[in-house]
Amino acid sequence: MHMTVTRGKGSYSVDSQLIGQNINGFIIGPNIGGGGMGRIYHGVHTQSQHSVAIKILLPEYAEDENFRTRFWREAELMSSLRHPHIVTVYTYGEWYGYLFFVMQLVKGPSLERILYRRTFSPRTAWQIVRPITEALHYGHTRGVLHRDMKTGNILVEPRGQHNHVYLTDFGLGKRPGFDTTLTAVGVSVGTPEYMAPEVAMGSPADHRADLYSLGVILYELLLGRLPFLHKSPHLTALAHVDEYVPRPRALHPEFPRKLEALLLKALEKDPDGRYQSAEDMCRDYYDAVKALDADAQRTCFWVTPA
Repeated sequence: MHMTVTRGKGSYSVDSQLIGQNINGFIIGPNIGGGGMGRIYHGVHTQSQHSVAIKILLPEYAEDENFRTRFWREAELMSSLRHPHIVTVYTYGEWYGYLFFVMQLVKGPSLERILYRRTFSPRTAWQIVRPITEALHYGHTRGVLHRDMKTGNILVEPRGQHNHVYLTDFGLGKRPGFDTTLTAVGVSVGTPEYMAPEVAMGSPADHRADLYSLGVILYELLLGRLPFLHKSPHLTALAHVDEYVPRPRALHPEFPRKLEALLLKALEKDPDGRYQSAEDMCRDYYDAVKALDADAQRTCFWVTPA
């Protein structure tokens, strides 16, 4: 059996070819998302009837031998991560020319979508900061980098009066110094709006690049805008290298000084000047918010987006 993929404007005909198929004991259901590398489908395990998410990469990635080697090595890393705030990868493999992951299904929107319809205060941002820093610290202590930290890879699942936050898509994760020649051929590693300077320059990067991207996410949560956003992805990536980070108090004069210091440290160009662990950033954030009076903790300091 061989399936071909034809692309139409705004969608992939691959949906009609895959939906209803049995992929290693999982029935592929409706498309529920996607990105530059593939499509995500609702799936059901044929025996347990348990719902899952099935991420299927586009066929061209399976045809690239460098990517295939990287996929098998990194899929094993991804499936080894077990943390309450990391989306679990149950299994992975290849099916008729498609590389795929079967993952935990999170029934909730991404933080990227949430930011379109609600604002955050220092206190409510903590509900995102704490679980994500815990998840990132867990991965880093096991030698795994995320390498694509962004609001689109943070999922929020409503659970009664509370939400549960997940970090997803460790698909670009790798062990520092582990066969670095296998960086995906033809695949952009990271997202320009959240990209650490050393990544934008193509230099070797370690876990502190993830911490820089986390700093961008926190900047966006607290100020309602990205530190850098230019007309092209290329210029945005270069801005992380060459331009000064807009100081929060220059954008909003009442922005708390301790939180400003935290953001500027997180977004240092030199990795040595940044936070060295997600745990340290989490602790400093907690202390900075705790030092604010009750009104400031609940105040939204968003500015008009650039």
